[in-house]
Amino acid sequence: MERDHALTPKRSSDARGVALASAMTERTESRTPLIATLERAETGRTRPGGLFECIAEGRVFEPVIHDEVATDEAVVEVDGFDLWYGDTQALHDISLSVPKGKVTALIGPSGCGKSTLLRSVNRMNDLIDSVRIDGQIRLSGDSIYGRGVDVIELRKRIGMVFQKPNPFPMSIYENVVYSLRIDGVRDRFTLDEACESSLRGAGLWDEVKDRLQNSALALSGGQQQRLCIARAIAAEPEVLLLDEPCSALDPIATGKIEDLIDDLEGLYSVLIVTHNMQQASRVSDNTAFMYLGRLVEYGPTESLFLSPRLKETEDYVTGRFG
Repeated sequence: MERDHALTPKRSSDARGVALASAMTERTESRTPLIATLERAETGRTRPGGLFECIAEGRVFEPVIHDEVATDEAVVEVDGFDLWYGDTQALHDISLSVPKGKVTALIGPSGCGKSTLLRSVNRMNDLIDSVRIDGQIRLSGDSIYGRGVDVIELRKRIGMVFQKPNPFPMSIYENVVYSLRIDGVRDRFTLDEACESSLRGAGLWDEVKDRLQNSALALSGGQQQRLCIARAIAAEPEVLLLDEPCSALDPIATGKIEDLIDDLEGLYSVLIVTHNMQQASRVSDNTAFMYLGRLVEYGPTESLFLSPRLKETEDYVTGRFG
C-alpha cells in the first residue's frame, strides 16, 4: 500500500532527547529560582504570560504561537474551539494547527484538557450526552462538525490508539484487517497484503508472522499496543491520534513504541498526548502546552523546552509545577 509522500528520514531522536533532557536538568538543578528570575529579567527571554491571573479573573488568555508552527501546512486546524461537559467548560477558545507529516505533542498537568482535545478531533466526545461545543475543527480544510459529516467515515481518516491496549477478542490477523472487513473487502490477497504491511509498519511482523491466527489477547502489553497501531494504520488514515500510548507499558515496550512513532513520521500526521516530558522531547517535532483547558504556548519542541517564551511554560517543563 503505497503513499503519495515518502517517509521523512528518521532523525536521531535518542540523541536529541538526551540533549534536551540534559539541558532541562541543568536548568532545573543548577539555578535557584531567584537566579533564574534575575536572568529572565536581564535577558528578556521569558516573560510572565498572566495565565493564572486570567484564570482567576475569568478573562480570555492569549497563547503564544511560535512563528515556525504558524507557517506549517496544516492537516488539522482547531479554530476557537470550546467544549463543555454539562455546565463545566473543559476547553477554552483553543486554536492551533497540526502540521502535515509531523509529530505534535500535547503536554500539561492532569485535567488540563489534553485528552478532551484529542478526542474532539475524531468526535469521540459525541458519545457523551452532556457534551456541547462551539468553534470549529477542520480536517484538510473540511469541518468535521459540519452537517452531513459521516462520523464513521471520519474515524477512518483519523485513527486513534488509546491509553490502554484494546485488541479485539479475535486473532491477530482479524484484528489488523478489521477495518477492511467492515468496508466489505473479501479478497484474500488484499487482506493478506494489508495485514503484513500494517504489521511491518507497526514493527510487529517479525514477532507474530508465524502465529497470525492466534488470539491477540495472548500478546504482551507492548505487543498489544503495537497491534492496535497496526489496526489503526491498516485503514490508511490521514491522522493518527495517540492518547498516552505508553502509560501502561514497561520501559522496553515504551522504547519500541517511541521508535515506531519516529518511523511513522512523514507517513502520517501524529498527535500524541503525553505526561512524560522526556518522551515529548524525544518523539515530537512540535509541542503544545495546555493548562486548565487553555492553550498556553505552542512551538517547535526544541524551542519550547529550551527557550520558551512564557514563564509559565518554563516553570512547567522544568518541573516547578504540575
